[in-house]
Formats: sequence, structure tokens, C-alpha cells
Amino acid sequence: MDYLGEWVKGLDERVEPYVVVTVVRRVRPSSATVGDKAVVTADGEMKGFVGGHCTRDLVIQQAKKCLASGESKLLLITAQPPAEVPEGVTVLPMTCASEGTVELFLEPKNVDPLLVIVGDSPIAHALADLAPRFTLRPHRISLEEAVHGDAEEPVVKLRNQLQLRSSAPVYGVVATMGLYDVDGLLALASLPLQYLGLVTSPRRWATVRAELAEAGAAEELIDFVTAPAGLDIGAVGPQEIALSILAQIVERRRRGSGSRWEGQAALASEVSPTHSDHTEVHEVHQEVVDPVCGMTVDVGKSPYRFEWGGTVYAFCCAGCRERFARDPERYLKSRA
Repeated sequence: MDYLGEWVKGLDERVEPYVVVTVVRRVRPSSATVGDKAVVTADGEMKGFVGGHCTRDLVIQQAKKCLASGESKLLLITAQPPAEVPEGVTVLPMTCASEGTVELFLEPKNVDPLLVIVGDSPIAHALADLAPRFTLRPHRISLEEAVHGDAEEPVVKLRNQLQLRSSAPVYGVVATMGLYDVDGLLALASLPLQYLGLVTSPRRWATVRAELAEAGAAEELIDFVTAPAGLDIGAVGPQEIALSILAQIVERRRRGSGSRWEGQAALASEVSPTHSDHTEVHEVHQEVVDPVCGMTVDVGKSPYRFEWGGTVYAFCCAGCRERFARDPERYLKSRA
């Protein structure tokens, strides 16, 4: 494989966007030949050869526009522009003293936006299945599929599954069906997002909104969340609900409507270290009582656990865990 092929392979492995530029026609004295190729990255780095220095800046400029639009284009650089420009062709003046003409095909790669889905619900899986049909690259994460037996916070467990290296736009949907909505939203808050939807009901969203504020989430993040997610099309069942959400994402993407969230690195839901010494928690299958609500919970299967005073407590949901973490003694005394 040549040096250009090796470079492209690395870009593909990192899912970094770039544009392949190919010479499809040339008129002397242009120095390019038909079939010559170059690659232009999102930051304007160019490797390969498709013409002299005077065409380089023009090609890079047009390549960046391709990445922004996600669409391929034909580019004609000539000292003698045609009287009638063919449909779909961008014509720019040749600035080289030697003149000549070169026609190029610009094809963007790795520009499909990411759709990050949180949850293991039927709607989450339906979103992952349908997303590629709408030129979205699905990436699903969930606490159910996280590694059990460690002492990391649920938000950290989710963020550990992200490991995204793409600079393409990111859209996020939390579809846990109420199991860990707050953790899911806070996990996605680390990403720069063009959309963040929550599958919920209007009544349930009021509760989640309050829990987000209580967990220390920024007001801007709370206002950025679209809840309930999806257009109101009378959807019934996971497939139709997923379709309504994807329709809303397409609208946001194509019309550029709505605000954007730039992302934040801080974990808004981190618990004060005075309540946890971060000792390793080994997986144990044992049914215990949630000290907050009284539900029976399997310690080994619940993703909501908290170590305090040398004992591992398990909870039915993120809300119970967070309330306990703020004042363990209050709930332990009430259950004594």
C-alpha cells in the first residue's frame, strides 16, 4: 500500500472525515493527469497531487465545503470558463500563469453523523437498526452491557463505552425507559451535540428535569433536552416511535433548527468522595432491600450500587442511589 493509502487507512480507523479528490479531465498545460488523487482532511491538510500550487488552495476550500454539506461535487478550474455552466458543476478561475484546465471529483468520506443511543430497550434497538437508512452511524451504549463488579459511577460506566474519535456532528437519544434516564443524559453531556432527545412522557420529564437539576446539571443542558423525543405522528410500538425520533433528527439536521450543546467534561453527578473510598467491589449475586424505597434488588445485577462504611448497597434506580449517597445515615436509620 502506498503512503496515501496508509494515511487514508488511518483516517478510516479513527473515523475522521476527509475528501478524496480525483482528476477526471485536464487540458494542457495543466500539470495534473487523469487519475491523479489527493486527500484533504477537515483541518485542511492535503496529501497527494491533483495540480500545481495555484489550484491547491481552491481544492482545499472546496473540500471543506464538501465536508460541511456531506455531498460530492464536480469542480472545474479553468482560465476559460464556459458560457453555460453545467448543472452540478462548480467553476472557479485558473490563477496559474500557464493557464490550462483541470476538472476534479470531490467525494467526502466518514461524514455521516453519529447517533449515540443510550439504553437496551426495544426502542433503543429499533433506533440502532433504522439509523443507517437515514445516513446516521449508530453507537449504542447501556448499563446492562457495562462491566459489572467495579466501583465506578453509572455515568462513568456509560462514558467509558463512548470512546468516540469522530469530528462529525453527534446526535444523542436516551431510551432507557426510565431505568437510568438521568445517568444517560449526563453521560451524553460530555459530547458536542446537535440534538439530545429523551424517550419519556411529559409527566415523567418533569420528574427527570428536577432530578437533573438536583444532580447539578447545567440549566443550559436541561433546556437543550428534547423531551418527549420525536415528532407527534401518533406512533405506536418501538419501530414507529424510533421513526418519529429519526424524523425529528432529520429535521434538525437539514434545517439547522435548534440550539447546540458544546459538551462538558465535568461529571455533574459525581458523589462527594467523603461518601466513598473507591474500594473494588466484587460481583455478588445476592438479593437485598433498596434502603431508600424498600424494593428487592439483586446486588450482582443492579448497575446502581454504592459502597459506604465497608458495605455495598444496591438500588432500583439512579434516583434512589443519588438520594442515599447524599445522606446514607438518614436512610439506614429509617430502615433499622
